[in-house]
Amino acid sequence: MGIIVPLLILLSGPLLGILLQRRFSAGSHKFIGSTVLFSGSFLLGIALFGLMPELFDNIRTAGLWIVCGFLFQIFLERYTGGLGHGHIHSHDIPKSVFVLFGGLMLHALFEGYSAGLNNHMRPGVISGMVGGIAIHEIPAAFSLSVLMHSKYKGKVSAMLFLLLYACATPLGYFIGVFVHSENLISENLTQIITAIIAGTFLHISTTIVFENSLRKKEGLSKWIVILSGLTVSYIACLLG
Repeated sequence: MGIIVPLLILLSGPLLGILLQRRFSAGSHKFIGSTVLFSGSFLLGIALFGLMPELFDNIRTAGLWIVCGFLFQIFLERYTGGLGHGHIHSHDIPKSVFVLFGGLMLHALFEGYSAGLNNHMRPGVISGMVGGIAIHEIPAAFSLSVLMHSKYKGKVSAMLFLLLYACATPLGYFIGVFVHSENLISENLTQIITAIIAGTFLHISTTIVFENSLRKKEGLSKWIVILSGLTVSYIACLLG
């Protein structure tokens, strides 16, 4: 029963993004932008403060697998166009909705799996990674909701796609907890997967932070959001 709470939190992120898009389509973009920046900074902190220190103590090839994760995320974004980061107007978004949706589903499953891997010893604990990933999914679901409702105007199909997407991160979490709590893979393979996840987080977070360039007009507010994300992630890693 304890695992239900983290699953609900992971489900709440994309559902909140979908509801925001349907209720406040025009006025919520500033909030979404801040959420994107905070979650990117948070994931950067998780990679630096939580995942990488463990890896370099235990696996000699950690750096290689981190690079593999970084490159994998670049490859994945060929099929998502950065929509998973809240980029609604990206020119790189694929024309095929099914290709885009498949890439985003894989992205969400992978993030959920990473939280499950991190929490498998205490699956019912609401860790910092669970909260951070839930926040990260708000702008992703918001952007996907914009696209789906423009593609399927007034159709139930759009909502079915969105609800399926919302379930992807909790499903990934469940898989991650199950695989690692049941020792279905070796410790060495677990460390390799952790390194790959760290690489994907590094790509996601640095892309978000750099693409949200610190312009003079918005520099202070963005610095506050970035430093808040890093601070919260550091505290979460200390407590975890």
